[in-house]
Amino acid sequence: MILMFGLIALSLPSAQSQLYDSLDTYPPRWHLASSDCDARVLTHKHLPDGGFDGRSCEVVTTIASHGSEIVLAYPIEPCVPIDGLTANLSVMSARAGASVGFRIRFPNLLDRVTHQPVAVFVYGANYNNAGKFAAIGVGMIERPLQVKIIALRNEYGSDANVEDPYVDAVVVNAYTGAGVGSARLDELRVDGLVSVSDVSKARKPISEFDPVKANRMSESATAPAEILKSATVFPNNKITKVLQYNGEPLAWVRSLGFDAVLLSKPPTAAILNEAIRTRMMIYAPPPSSPEPALETLLSPIAAWYIGHNEALDATGHENAEMSSRRMRGLPPPWARPIVGAPSESFSNYIPLMDAMFFDMPQRARGVTADEEASELTRFSRRVGNRNQVAVGISSEPGDRAMSQSEAIADAIGAPRPAGFRWHSMWLQTMRAIEVAPSAVLYRSTRSLASGTELDNERSMSLSFVNRVTSMIEPWIVGAIANSTLPTTGAPYRCGRLTKGDVEILVLSTTATRGSEVLAGDGQSVSIELSPTDAKKTVWRMTHFSAERLTLEATTHGASVTIVSPDVAEVLVMSSDPSMGGILNQSAMRFAKQAALDRWQLASDSVRQTRDLWKTASSSRIGRRAPPFDLIDVAGRTLADAEPLYRAGETDASMRMARRADAWALRSQWQLSETLMPDWPRVTSCPPIDCGAPEVQIAWYPLMQDKGWGRNLLSTGSLDSATVLDANRWRFGKRLEGRAKSEVVFSTRGSYAGAGSLIARSTSLVDDSLAGGYEGTIIQVRSPSIKIPAGTAVRIDALVRTLGFGGPHQGLLVYDSVGGQEMGVLVRGRSAWTPVRLYRHTLAETDLSVMFEVIGEGEAMMDEVEVRVWEPADAIPPELPFRPISNTPMVSEAESTKR
Repeated sequence: MILMFGLIALSLPSAQSQLYDSLDTYPPRWHLASSDCDARVLTHKHLPDGGFDGRSCEVVTTIASHGSEIVLAYPIEPCVPIDGLTANLSVMSARAGASVGFRIRFPNLLDRVTHQPVAVFVYGANYNNAGKFAAIGVGMIERPLQVKIIALRNEYGSDANVEDPYVDAVVVNAYTGAGVGSARLDELRVDGLVSVSDVSKARKPISEFDPVKANRMSESATAPAEILKSATVFPNNKITKVLQYNGEPLAWVRSLGFDAVLLSKPPTAAILNEAIRTRMMIYAPPPSSPEPALETLLSPIAAWYIGHNEALDATGHENAEMSSRRMRGLPPPWARPIVGAPSESFSNYIPLMDAMFFDMPQRARGVTADEEASELTRFSRRVGNRNQVAVGISSEPGDRAMSQSEAIADAIGAPRPAGFRWHSMWLQTMRAIEVAPSAVLYRSTRSLASGTELDNERSMSLSFVNRVTSMIEPWIVGAIANSTLPTTGAPYRCGRLTKGDVEILVLSTTATRGSEVLAGDGQSVSIELSPTDAKKTVWRMTHFSAERLTLEATTHGASVTIVSPDVAEVLVMSSDPSMGGILNQSAMRFAKQAALDRWQLASDSVRQTRDLWKTASSSRIGRRAPPFDLIDVAGRTLADAEPLYRAGETDASMRMARRADAWALRSQWQLSETLMPDWPRVTSCPPIDCGAPEVQIAWYPLMQDKGWGRNLLSTGSLDSATVLDANRWRFGKRLEGRAKSEVVFSTRGSYAGAGSLIARSTSLVDDSLAGGYEGTIIQVRSPSIKIPAGTAVRIDALVRTLGFGGPHQGLLVYDSVGGQEMGVLVRGRSAWTPVRLYRHTLAETDLSVMFEVIGEGEAMMDEVEVRVWEPADAIPPELPFRPISNTPMVSEAESTKR
């Protein structure tokens, strides 16, 4: 078998290659892959001048009990295990005993515990010069590999399929004894690389998988159905952080703290090779038919994703069932669990999947913190233990709002959107953590690596949020969600999880407006604790260190107070005083990068806010005095924080960065109020919705009534029962088995004129109706109006609502240009309430106004108007014509003379 690989390699003259890494630059390349001695990494960093050549090198410090192996791995492109493959590495340690080698995987033989391809290690030279650098290497691996194969056949049976092994990492066994050990690693060189992909291409192509080979594989390994019964989509010991992939380099994505990517199409050899090198997991749609050439590269694929580009709603179950059945029937090397993101009918999808994503609502819609948490908890309870639960969160402004804002900027010569309201994404992540999810998926439709200021800010914010999640991950995984704790003072919500003797308190601000957020600047929040908690110790983890807090006795037990809380806070409570040291160790691993990210994010925010206020002030917008004093204080605070950060004072620099960040948030909040004179009218405006004040400043004249044309919706007054006739206003119904619904014309209680429309929904079942898309009962649609491309549109309506007591319920008002994601949710409005939507068309379109009834309640609609922007300077002035009978005849010459 290995001889065959060698012969193929010889036929590929261009396949021989070399890898060299000086190991001088961030990020660290090596990682702890496995151990038999409960090893943990204490520190992992670069020493500026501690390398073999006097320059930088990597240093890994571990602590371990008694054993024999601490495997540090450096992933490489999958290559053929031949004698010509060699690796050399410079190593220095205080004790002798380390050795260098290769990790070799068998893609067709799955481990009985992890259900991943079995791996073996072949080692070469040992490190013997304690206290000095020495170059040690490994080569001539074919013979020791044969010995390993014999051992595998003894363990897994003589029919074990050990075909197509490949090397996927250079490894160092860094175990030199129990206790703390440290190893410096420098100057890695790998020669004789023959890519598995090149070998696969050189083989004779196979159109279908070999049934004989498949039978042998199914006999020697666990059958796919049995594998999937116990396999998990997401590892059980962590919160998997997944990025929706848009072509970013995987090594860079991993440096942002991600563990996996979600592809939009089946994986290729290139992305699989890259995933193996960078230790990234892949979730992707399956191929239409298996490619035998890819079978040796499938180890990064954690699960198949079902439902890409199709709705997994009540009508999509049948197609999903067919797809699931096909995936379950894939050949053994391709067998994987299945994951998807249904939007409703969850009980129908549970048997088809092994894990489910729950997508959090659009932040601009204004769903409250309690409602978000309530909906997520409800979903988690419905799924129960039958499937793993994961959460989907948008990592960018709304796509339609962003597209319209960019088109507006291009049309009027304004700068394109440059900022991202990342704090609202952070809040949704913290609320997701309250249910201890198995994974968090950050949805994205644009590449983070585009190089724009907006995407740079998105990247840094994702890096920071991932570090926050990783810091507290050991105490979230497997925790049990409990009821929230009451708070007083600043508007905050406090979620609570319990894991053994440890409780995690997740504190998040409720001072939000759409996707805008305020921190508790200058205010205090107190968390009320029970009498049993009064003797426990509480640590605050907000600054990536375990800061011990003082409990105050109260008549009902105890309380803990935080002054000027951050947008989100994490507190850990335990009766074990030594927990603080463990928390510090966990936080230290992520503190440096988190402090850099937060400092840079705050710096960008303060700079952008100052520039925007200067632009608004010079444009004479609004009567509010710019808060330059607040912005200047924020700037000085950041200037003071920079030396602290450079000196390694991450705790202090983090404190100052978050204070400056809070002041910038307050200044941005005031700027939005200045740019939106319509408020408190319920309003949707693309630049405001996606956080682009630079565009809104230039678009500000449209916020006035002057310049808007006549109402183009002739039936918008809703004053006649004929508006519900064919080809006029239309309505549709959903979930008729769960709710009774109707849309009628009423002559009573209208806002103006002879009548209005009323839409009612009443539950027919004992349990309450859901919210969001799952609870949509009625859709009312206006006649369409043709609007030219590049046109500004303003939509006005008056609405009333009664009922709608559940989370994410009410009347959703939107239009066909902005879609549901830009809709505004109206509830708790028993009096007539004006609603206004601003839109910009990207192409010629037929625009309709939409009203959706979500949940149980009643909504009234009246006086719907659609107007386009027709400023005075775009309309030819009226000429002073007089009636022809009173106009004297003049000659052409006289006319020209005049």
